Amino acid sequence: MKSKNKKELDYLLIPTGWKKQREKRTLEELSKRKVKNILVLNGHDSEEDILYLGKRLNGGEKIGFVTFPLHYQEYKELIKKAQKDKKFPKKIKTENIATPQTIRQSIYGMLGLLEERIDKKINYVNEEHKNRFIEKIKSFVIKLLKS
Repeated sequence: MKSKNKKELDYLLIPTGWKKQREKRTLEELSKRKVKNILVLNGHDSEEDILYLGKRLNGGEKIGFVTFPLHYQEYKELIKKAQKDKKFPKKIKTENIATPQTIRQSIYGMLGLLEERIDKKINYVNEEHKNRFIEKIKSFVIKLLKS
């Protein structure tokens, strides 16, 4: 549900990658509403980003992720898992500051979301929790898309 009069954001979160796309969308959003803090999430992966946020947030904040819709869904899955493990505060409102989703991002996003839905636990220390079959598929698809 989108309203014309969006409230201010406590944090505008910009994951790394797809730089031009995210920069453009960030500038559009900043011209429309007040943002208290801007953070670039440059963790090794989405789990690391959520761990960082979990340590920084207190609860009650409104945060917006500048990313394509399927990546945002992956972040939401990770937040739920992290909240169950008490590694991310409750009562955080999230919003997708959506960028256009390319075919490449759709494929990558579907694989990332599938991986998170298969894995029941989140492990921020190492990647042992990752489904090795999904990781191999993701690696193959990424190589295929880059060629």
